[in-house]
This record gives sequence, structure tokens and C-alpha cells, in this order.
Amino acid sequence: MTDNQKIKVLKALSDPVRLDIVRKLARETCDQSFECLSGDSALSQPSMSHHFSKLAEAGILLERKDGRSKFCQLDRDLLKSVGIDIDALTT
Repeated sequence: MTDNQKIKVLKALSDPVRLDIVRKLARETCDQSFECLSGDSALSQPSMSHHFSKLAEAGILLERKDGRSKFCQLDRDLLKSVGIDIDALTT
């Protein structure tokens, strides 16, 4: 992983909303729908989409579609390669 890629990951995680999304996903063992993750937030749908996009662009979120629904999970290996302890995020 290049320094620029690491910087992109760390910048994406520097936002409190995005860090909260990652914390929620770190507690899960299976894919989560974007609707489920967005439902807990007081932010608008466009704002949540923006945050999900930033996390996906950084490679933190792995996305998949199933019909009209989108699901995501953390790229745990990527986070480990940057030095982030996933287990520490959930506490």
C-alpha cells in the first residue's frame, strides 16, 4: 500500500460520522444494508450517501448489490494494513 493510499484511508476515517459507520460495521460479522446503517442516523439520505461514498473510495467499504439493495462490509485487511485495530474500534 502506498503512502497516498494510507493517507486516503486515514482522511476518510477522520470524520466522526464515517468513523461511527466503521464502528457499527466492525461490530457486525455479516454484510449490512446501507438502509439499515442509514436508518440509525439523523443525517439526510444524501449526506449518508456522501459518507458511504468517501469510505468506499478509500477502499474501507466493500459494496455489493442484490437487486435494488446495496450491502457493505469492512475491508478488514485494508484497515489492518494501515495499522488500525478493528477490535479496538468496537469498544
